[in-house]
Amino acid sequence: MSEFHFLRPLWFLSLPVLLTLLWLLWQRQLRSRSWQDVCDPALLPHLLLGRSQRRANWPLWLLLTALLLTVTALAGPTWRKLPQPLFRQQSALVICIDLSRSMLAADLKPNRLVRAKLKIQDILRQRREGQTALVAFAGDAFALTPLTDDRRTITALLKSLEPGLMPVQGSAPGRALELGAKLLHQAGLKQGTLLLVTDDDRPLTAMKVARQLRKQGLQLQVLGVGTPQGAPIPLAGGGFYKDRAGNLVLPGLNEAGLRQLAEAGGGAYRRISIDDSDFHTLLADLQSHRLDHAEAARNRSGDRWQEAGIWLLWPLALLASCAFRRGWLVIFVLLLLTPAPAKALSWQDLWQRPDQQAGAEFTAGRYAAAAGRFEDPRWKASALYRAGRYPEALKALPKPQTGDDWYNRGNTLARSGKLAEAIKAYDQSLKLKPGDEDTLTNRKLVEQARQQQQKQKSQSERQQGDNQQAGTNKPQATGKNQPGKNGNAGQDKDKLSNSDRPAKGEQPPAGKPPESPKDRSAQADNAQSRSAPQGRGQKSASNLEQRQSQEQQAAAAAENAPPSAEEREMRRRLQAIPDDPGGLLRRKFLYQYRNRGQQLETDRPW
Repeated sequence: MSEFHFLRPLWFLSLPVLLTLLWLLWQRQLRSRSWQDVCDPALLPHLLLGRSQRRANWPLWLLLTALLLTVTALAGPTWRKLPQPLFRQQSALVICIDLSRSMLAADLKPNRLVRAKLKIQDILRQRREGQTALVAFAGDAFALTPLTDDRRTITALLKSLEPGLMPVQGSAPGRALELGAKLLHQAGLKQGTLLLVTDDDRPLTAMKVARQLRKQGLQLQVLGVGTPQGAPIPLAGGGFYKDRAGNLVLPGLNEAGLRQLAEAGGGAYRRISIDDSDFHTLLADLQSHRLDHAEAARNRSGDRWQEAGIWLLWPLALLASCAFRRGWLVIFVLLLLTPAPAKALSWQDLWQRPDQQAGAEFTAGRYAAAAGRFEDPRWKASALYRAGRYPEALKALPKPQTGDDWYNRGNTLARSGKLAEAIKAYDQSLKLKPGDEDTLTNRKLVEQARQQQQKQKSQSERQQGDNQQAGTNKPQATGKNQPGKNGNAGQDKDKLSNSDRPAKGEQPPAGKPPESPKDRSAQADNAQSRSAPQGRGQKSASNLEQRQSQEQQAAAAAENAPPSAEEREMRRRLQAIPDDPGGLLRRKFLYQYRNRGQQLETDRPW
């Protein structure tokens, strides 16, 4: 008991609150005592018939005991340690897949190779721990990946595996097993499992290698792919492979030989199945081949405290059963809890503040919904601005205090058609932030739009005067030339809208609240100041956005333009490049094959 302590002692901080509530209940009960507490003792014999007993206080004492037991149990009393192993499953598995042409036989649909790759994918999907390597072989063997816990890389490589990658055809499972053992030894391992996935009909040629693996402490498991009856091997240009006598080649699965090979390697043999029972049986002993199995007994265990608070639940359950007898505990809770006003509550409100929910809507581009949720006025105005509700955005904007505030107000005024006021707002922003490129760019655009608007207005007035002098009543200002509609002024506003959209990095991240000034000061200590910029919900890197818009327009124009002779030639050459995802693997295997300095010859090309 010298190590007695509490795992969660902060629960004891709730005791003052609970004791205060219990005291309030006791005071409430005092006000409802019997007649003995409110009448003079000399008058009681004349007022009461029989003997009156004082109301018992035992329920309050039981409640106090239950509260103390509950808080103590939640605090987690403990004084004893339990050993807990710290190592994790670190088994080693080398998968050797056969890429000879016989794997293209279609006795398994769609063919043997596809079924083998799907089976390996299932193994990798269920193998959550440990290290795995992949070896491909035909007439020679090549390592695709060393031992790694990155199963996604192996899965990606499986998709491009085909017999055409191998520089020499045939079937040499012995070379694959030797290479797999080499990978295990290079990793400094003395134990491991090799899984041979093959349809080889002459497996006894690898018996010597299998016995050596067993002596080295390694285990060989064999997964047969195919059927004993076999099926023809398709040729690339059509037809099927034939032997020298002209007979159709039907490579069948030599299950007896593969079983002997597995037994020589200290493992088992299974034929591939449609479910997972095959590799579950073969890899059942993989748990015992741990990389750290020998070190598990020393310096690899930690201490975990055994919590004893659960034993306090037994007396607490007995006390709770007393409370259900008369229901006074429930009444106590109802009396002390003041009901809150009725309010609709959604599931999301339990986990996120309104600004956080609005931030997710804003990031998703649902600006109207975000505007209804935002409490921060700057972000609310920004959402209304992007939703196209410019008058409402102008009302939602707070009183300008910084250059960014004046910049945002200028953008909103410009989109509302109040160009003169927008220019004044930009001037105020430049006074506080001289030389700001975004503000200068937008002010220039609005100034050009205003001049164009005035020019159109003067031309329209001049033309109206000429028409009146000529006695004509034809309308001269069409909708295209009217200011504030689809004329040049409107186009300049569109440029403005492209320049003041927020950059991606400035949008509130999903699930996090957009920062208001108060939020920023409160979160500075928590290093969460990477959210939206303070007070600049609409402002972004406008020059960057403007350049992106111009590049998009230029790209659209270039796409509609007819291709030049040079572009047509480039497209023709690109289309001539074959789609060959396994090209790099093919060159890698060929390079390694040539560097080995031994040109292997096989008696059959499958």
